Amino acid sequence: MATIRKRKGKEGRTRYLVQIRLTGKPSVSKSFDRLTDAKAWASRTESEMRRNRILGGRRTVAEVIEHYRAHQLATLAPAHIVHRERQLRWWKERVGGVSLEDFGPGHVREHLRTLEGRKVATLNRYQAAISAVLSFVVEEEWLSGNPLHGRRRRHRSLSEREEERDREVTPEEWERLREVCRRCEDPRLFALAVCAHASGARQGELLGMEWRRLELRPTVLDPATGERRPGVPRCEVVDTKNGVSRVLYFPGEAGEILRVMRASAVLSRFVFARPGDPADAEPKFPGHAWRHWRDKAGLSDVRFHDLRHTWACEMLDSGATLAQLMILGGWKTASMVRRYASRAQRHGSDAVEARHARMVGQGIG
Repeated sequence: MATIRKRKGKEGRTRYLVQIRLTGKPSVSKSFDRLTDAKAWASRTESEMRRNRILGGRRTVAEVIEHYRAHQLATLAPAHIVHRERQLRWWKERVGGVSLEDFGPGHVREHLRTLEGRKVATLNRYQAAISAVLSFVVEEEWLSGNPLHGRRRRHRSLSEREEERDREVTPEEWERLREVCRRCEDPRLFALAVCAHASGARQGELLGMEWRRLELRPTVLDPATGERRPGVPRCEVVDTKNGVSRVLYFPGEAGEILRVMRASAVLSRFVFARPGDPADAEPKFPGHAWRHWRDKAGLSDVRFHDLRHTWACEMLDSGATLAQLMILGGWKTASMVRRYASRAQRHGSDAVEARHARMVGQGIG
């Protein structure tokens, strides 16, 4: 219950100290200049504390996680759902039996310590997963507030930032990788690798491609002649990592591979489905085969995502601007492609050199 005590400070000014104590809850207190403000705060705060105990105290963290999975998880992008499911299972195994009323930052700190050695970004994602659950049940009025709000995310140290790097696959390495993937019993591996290298697509975007959105023989209007000419095979993907749809382009060998796959497609709406997969089930990435054949090529440090980075570098080498790269690669903000700025600047200087040569030829400067 709440108690209000009248006190006088050293300067003789009257203050009203409010203290609220509820069984099983930490006491809270606050001082006010006016009695009416003290009474209003006491009534409001005590009501919220009792409501929090009544609504949340009967539920466990496991029940809250299941409620989130049933009613909120499906609203995330498919690429996020897989990771969020894994993170929620991890939390449920460790704190599922804790009552919602008692759960707080101390539990988060204690269990995140068991992930020591993992990247800071990974720890932040695990924290964000459980925080999202708590924020959701605040909206459901199971809690009066998210106890993790105000808890700061960990920042990468300088040494951790320096260790991060982007791995570019050289032309010679790509040929080795391409040849070993061709030997895989699962023909999808070769097709996935070639399509990733050609389009800069993320793994989840390729697996989510649907036949109905794939244009294998598109035509485009030639602005010079006003006539239509054959275009590059393309596919719209609607559930990308950041939730924004974009178009993937498959020039050269990638387009030919997709045309061959279309001629012998299995009964599924997904391009990279395997024979026997349910028609509406999104296919799984052949991770074991990828790691096996990648190691066979002597490229154990190459990730599948590095093919996207290699595509970005080759696009810039071919004359694409950072703005074009951002659009074609599906990056949401310019800051996400900033790491390619130095490469773009290096190739962008070709225009400066050409202008300089022209001015010299004209006797200017």
